Amino acid sequence: MIPRSEMKTKNEPYVVGQGYRRFPVTSQAFVTVSMKDTGKLGYMFWLDKMHRNMGRKMMEGTEGYLQEDNALDMGANASNLLVGAYGFPNFQMLKWSTMVVPEVLSSHKVVRPPEDLTRLVKRAAGIYGADLVGVAALDERWVYSKDMVKPIVITEDGIPEETDDEFRIPRSMDRAIVMAVAMDAKGIGTSPAIESSTATSIGYSRMGITAVSLAEYIRAMGYRAIPCMNDTAMSIPLAVDAGLGELGRLGILITPEFGPSVRLFKVLTDMPLVPDKPVDFGVEIFCKNCLLCAEHCPSDSISFDLPKETSSLETSNPYVRKWYINGEKCLRFWQENGGSCATCIAVCPFTWGFESIQCFECTKCETRRGCELQVNTHLRAKHGYLHIESYGERPEVLRPRREGL
Repeated sequence: MIPRSEMKTKNEPYVVGQGYRRFPVTSQAFVTVSMKDTGKLGYMFWLDKMHRNMGRKMMEGTEGYLQEDNALDMGANASNLLVGAYGFPNFQMLKWSTMVVPEVLSSHKVVRPPEDLTRLVKRAAGIYGADLVGVAALDERWVYSKDMVKPIVITEDGIPEETDDEFRIPRSMDRAIVMAVAMDAKGIGTSPAIESSTATSIGYSRMGITAVSLAEYIRAMGYRAIPCMNDTAMSIPLAVDAGLGELGRLGILITPEFGPSVRLFKVLTDMPLVPDKPVDFGVEIFCKNCLLCAEHCPSDSISFDLPKETSSLETSNPYVRKWYINGEKCLRFWQENGGSCATCIAVCPFTWGFESIQCFECTKCETRRGCELQVNTHLRAKHGYLHIESYGERPEVLRPRREGL
């Protein structure tokens, strides 16, 4: 990771209004579109329309949507579907209790200063496949109020568990280890063709394996752990709290190392870890001047306006100051496309680094220390995330150097 000491600390990473309430999973676009299409409550029912268009384009011989393209995506997504299927609490391998750790380990805590435990956990996360890792104090506002049917309840004591009526997370589980895996920028750059979906699927498969591995490591250290993919709590605000990046106009996290071309996940734990601090490397200022994601979004789901305090969109999480995304319109395009879309990531300048042509795309150049993108590009090159052959031309995005999985 680029040392966060080379960036400013963001003292107020987001503004939350008094009307804010914990968000239910049932208000996510995947669930609301599934319900509108089929009348059934679930994550995956919206896929039927997308698969029909997938088959139509495949049979028509549409370039980028051929059977071999879809087959490559299916293989990339296999581990994700086996481990946790994008994330459901206490589901498949995303268990809230140990699966393989013997009692001789789980019943004895490794007692060390929080700084030592934090260092050990971050190293383990890297070995298991995380490209970025940070620690946040668990802000309960970002825990979903309920999953598909059962509420998620914060309890004063007890163990993390699922009962017949609810999911129970004890307040002692007050740390979130937030991680990111980088996606292949070249693959993402083909969006909305199926190759970009393959890059996303590989990210999901890697994040599931890493979350489960780190959770079992923490249990073997004598502490409790809840592995999460998209489930249980919101990844983006926790990643902001953990210092992994900032929220951008396109509605997702922008990291200093890979821009928005990452997948986020986390492990909740009662291990006493030292929280990281939110960072400010100029994303909000830059996004106010750059409209590329909004201009190129094929579904017109991204706002051209300034950040707002709230939204009436059915799939939004209101009373948080941000750029609100129309999740239903976005997902409807996926259905029409016959595959997922990552065009906003593909056109984001932070995905690739500075190119001189981008200067013509900003509505105005108002910055506080020069162009934030150029500063970030220099940092990425300095720390081995970009190779710049000729400054001003598109840099080469370098693959992360991983020491383990």
